[in-house]
Amino acid sequence: MSSFPFILQVNKGHCQLELKYTGQSLEFDIPDAEESKQSASCLPCGPTPSGLRSIKTVEILNITIEQEHSLIISACTSRHGPKKEAGLELFEFQIKDRALATEWQFNVLVHVYKGLKRGRHFKVLVNPFGGQGHAKRIWEHTAEPLFKAAACTYDLTYTTHRYHAKEIAKDLDIKAYDAIVSVSGDGVLHEVINGLMERPDAIVAHKLPLGAIPGGSGNALSFSLLGEDHGSHVGNAVLGIIKGRAMPVDLCSVTQGDNRFFSFVLQSFGLIADVDLGSEHLRWMGEARFTVSALSKLMSQVTYPCELAYIPEETSIEKIRTQYNERRRQPVVWADQTHDELDGNHPTIVDRYGRVTDPIKESDGWIVEKDHFATVVGAKLPWISKGSVSHPAAQPNDGLVDLLVFPKGLGRVAGLKIMVGVETGEHVYNEKVRYMKVKAFRVTPQERTGYVSMDGEHTPYVPYQVEAHRELISVLSIEGRYARSMKE
Repeated sequence: MSSFPFILQVNKGHCQLELKYTGQSLEFDIPDAEESKQSASCLPCGPTPSGLRSIKTVEILNITIEQEHSLIISACTSRHGPKKEAGLELFEFQIKDRALATEWQFNVLVHVYKGLKRGRHFKVLVNPFGGQGHAKRIWEHTAEPLFKAAACTYDLTYTTHRYHAKEIAKDLDIKAYDAIVSVSGDGVLHEVINGLMERPDAIVAHKLPLGAIPGGSGNALSFSLLGEDHGSHVGNAVLGIIKGRAMPVDLCSVTQGDNRFFSFVLQSFGLIADVDLGSEHLRWMGEARFTVSALSKLMSQVTYPCELAYIPEETSIEKIRTQYNERRRQPVVWADQTHDELDGNHPTIVDRYGRVTDPIKESDGWIVEKDHFATVVGAKLPWISKGSVSHPAAQPNDGLVDLLVFPKGLGRVAGLKIMVGVETGEHVYNEKVRYMKVKAFRVTPQERTGYVSMDGEHTPYVPYQVEAHRELISVLSIEGRYARSMKE
C-alpha cells in the first residue's frame, strides 16, 4: 500500500477534481450542487452544497466503480452540524483511468475498514408494535438503505408476539451472523439476551454482538452509546453497527422465586417502576410519557415500603465520580481482548451471593434496611430514556450495579429539583439522594400489589435479587465506551 495521502484525479461534469484521502478524512471539492447525486434516506436534505467537503474515515461506507467508468462514494454524514442526525449521501464522479481508480478504491477501503469486517451479515429483528409503531418505517426508509450502501446483508424478521425475539435467539444459527440487530426499544434486546443465555451453547452464543437501532419509546442502550444528542438518531446508530467493534458489557442476573433471568438496563421498584409500567396508557405520547408520569408521582409524594439489602462497593458519590473519570482515561478494551465469566472452565453462570430465596450471609457484607422509599433502582446503563440520565456513573463493564435510592420525605420542592437534575445526571449530588456502586442487592416489597420492572418489562411483585456478572455480552460500538454522562 502506498503512503498517505491517496490521491485520485476524477471528473465531475466538465470539472476536474482531486479526491484526497488523508488517513483521517476524504477531501474533495463539489463544483456544482446540482450535479451531485445523493440519496437523503436519513434526513430530508436539500442539494449537496458547493465547496470543499471533508468526510471522516468512520463516515465512509463504501466505494464502488460502475461499468460506465463512474466512481460512487457512499457515506453516512451529519451535513447540517455535529448535533444533527447522520444521513446517507452518495457522490458520483467520472474516472479517467480504471486501473488507477481500482487501486485507489482498494487502498482507501482497506484503511477505512482496518480491523473491521466489510459487508457484515446481520440478523435483523424489527418490532412493528414498539414505541409509537414507527419501527417498520424506520427500517425501510432509513436503516435498510444505509446497510445496503455499505454492502451489508441481513436476514429480516418482524416480531409478531411477546417473546418472539427470545424464541428466535434460542434457535438461531449463530455462526451464520456477525451480529443481531434490533429495531425497537430495549424490550426486544432483553428478549434476545435471555434467549441467548438459555441456549445449551450459551458459552458460544453469548459472544454474538448486539446492535441497537432506536425504534421504541425507551431506547436506553442507544442513548447510552450515542449520548443525548444522537441517542434517537437512526443514522448514527446504524453507522455504529456498520463501523463498530464488539464492546464487552456486563449483565445482571435476577432471581425471583424459582425463576432466573438476565437484565441489561435497569431493575426498578417504586416510583421508577410505576412510571415505566404504570404509564402504558400514555404510549401515544412517546418519550414524554415518562416525564408526565414522573411529575404526577413526585407531586403525590407516594412511597413504597420494602426491605432493601445490598453489598456496597462504594457509597461516596465523590469517590464514584473520581473513579468514573479515571476509568474513562484508560485505554478502551474490546471484547476479543477480554476473558469473561463464561468459558470452557466455567460453562454456567454462578451467582456468588446466592438467590433471593437464600438466607443473607453476613460474611458477604450485606447491609439491610427496612423503610418506605420513593424508589430503588439498579442499573447497568447511564441513560434510561431521552432526558433521563438516571445512573450517570454506570459503566459497561466494571462488574458492579449502580444503585439509586430516593428516600421517603423528599418534599415537592426537592422532588422537582431532583427530577430536573435527572435530565443531566446532577441529581446524584443532591443531599437527599443516595447513589452507590454495589456487588448485589435485594428488594423485598412489603405490600401485596405494585410494580417491579426489569428492562421495562413487567415482572411479578415479589422479592428479587440482582447480581452483576462481568462482560457476558457485547454490543457494537465505535467509541468502545458509553457517552460521557458524568461531569469531570
